[in-house]
Amino acid sequence: MSKSEELKERISYLKGFLTVLLGVVVLLSGGLVNLYLSGNIKEIFWLGVGVIVFILLVCFKVMAKIEEHLKELGRI
Repeated sequence: MSKSEELKERISYLKGFLTVLLGVVVLLSGGLVNLYLSGNIKEIFWLGVGVIVFILLVCFKVMAKIEEHLKELGRI
């Protein structure tokens, strides 16, 4: 497998992983909105907010890795 094909596969894998992470964020956000609207703002609500913030930070890290691979692919 050539270097460019390997980089394309890595980018594809990271894009899929990013899609899954963003899907989890959407699902968690819906659950948190439901908790908020029902007035059930307790520990589980704040835990969910913390998890969303953590997942978003991971998303930014994955996006940076994708950008890094794209730049490397452009140099080839």
